[in-house]
Amino acid sequence: MKSLLVIQRWNDTESLTPASGRPYLDLLLNTLGFGQIDVLELTPGERFDLDKVDKEVRLILVQGQSSSSIADGGRLRRSLLSSLGLSLGLDSEGSDRLRVVGARPLYDSKDVVAGFAIKRHGRIFAYFENSVWDLNRSFSQVMLAFLTEERSSRRIRFHECWLVEGVGHTVDMAMFMEEEELAQCHLKYLPTGDVAILMPKFMGDEFKNRLKGRLQNRLYAMESQSLEEGLGDLLRKNSATVATAESCTAGLISARLASTPGSSDYLLSAYVTYSRQAKMASLGVAEVLIDKFGEVSREIAIGMARGALKAAGSSLAVSATGIAGPGGGSDDKPVGTVYLAVVSSDGNVLEHKGFYKGNRDRIRLQASQTALHMLRRIISA
Repeated sequence: MKSLLVIQRWNDTESLTPASGRPYLDLLLNTLGFGQIDVLELTPGERFDLDKVDKEVRLILVQGQSSSSIADGGRLRRSLLSSLGLSLGLDSEGSDRLRVVGARPLYDSKDVVAGFAIKRHGRIFAYFENSVWDLNRSFSQVMLAFLTEERSSRRIRFHECWLVEGVGHTVDMAMFMEEEELAQCHLKYLPTGDVAILMPKFMGDEFKNRLKGRLQNRLYAMESQSLEEGLGDLLRKNSATVATAESCTAGLISARLASTPGSSDYLLSAYVTYSRQAKMASLGVAEVLIDKFGEVSREIAIGMARGALKAAGSSLAVSATGIAGPGGGSDDKPVGTVYLAVVSSDGNVLEHKGFYKGNRDRIRLQASQTALHMLRRIISA
C-alpha cells in the first residue's frame, strides 16, 4: 500500500531530529503495511490540494504547524478540512476545546489532543498539529483500529520492528538468523549504521526468544523508536547524569541527547574541544599525552571523557575524537577513524575504535550513534 507524507518545505530541516521522525516513521508505516512512502513538500502558506494526490495512495499524513509560522499551519489545516468536507465542534458538553466532527483524536505524550485521523473516500487521513513523531503511539493505535475495522489487517505483512546496534558497519544478520528466517523477515539499514528487522506475525515466540538470546545487548528496541528516546528513558530510570567531550563530532552527541523532551534531567554539560589547546584548557588533557599519542587516539579519548566527568561532576561522560574528512587522514589513521570512550564515576571505562564510511556528515552521525550506544551499554552492564 502507498502512503503520502505532506510537510511544509524546510520543516524537516529546522532541527536535528526531523519533525516527521524519519526514518523511524518509515519503519512504523512498514509494520502497518505501507511499503511505499512518498513526500509532498508545500511552500509555507500553500493550500493542500487533494485532487493532485495519486488515487492509489491509501494513507495521507499531513504535518501542520511549522515552528516558524503558526498561521501557515492553520491555513494547511483549514485547507485539509475543506477538502474533506469536515467541520469543527466542541469536544464535549461544557468544554471549550474544539474537535473535528467524526474524526478520532490523536494525543501527544501528555495526553493532549494534537491531531486527528479519519477515513474518507476509501483513504485514511491523519493531521498532526506539530511533529508527526510526537504522536506516533496514538497514531499507531488508531491506524491498527482502522485497518482491523476494514478487515485488511491480513494485508499487513510485518507486525514487529526490532532495532539492532550496528557499531558503524553493516551488520551481518546471517550470524544471528537462519537463511529461511532471513527470507521471511525484511532488513532495513538505517543512516545511523543500525539495522531494523521487520517481522511478520507468524514468526513465533521460539524464533523471537532465540534471536533475542543471540543478539543480547545489540538489541536495543523492540519497536520503531529512536535511540535518543530509549537512552533518555534509561538514563532517567537509573538517575544517571551525562557530560560530553567532543572533537570531530563537534557537539552532535550532546545535541542528540538534548533532542528529546526532559533531557535536562540527565544532560549536565557539553564540551566541544576541537583544538589541542581546548582539550588541555577545558578538559585537563596532558600535553605530553597529545604529543606522544596524537589527538586522535584512545588515550586522548579516555582523557577527554575523564576530564569532562571531573569538570561536570556527572555520573557518566562520553567522548569522541577522530577524522571526519574529507582530508586529514593517514595510512595509520584514515578518514573515518574515530576513538570513543565512556567513563563512569565508579571507575568503569568503555572504549571503542571505529572506522566509519561515507561523507563527513555520515561519519559524524554514525560516530555519535556509537557514542549513545556506549552510554546505553555502560548503564545496562
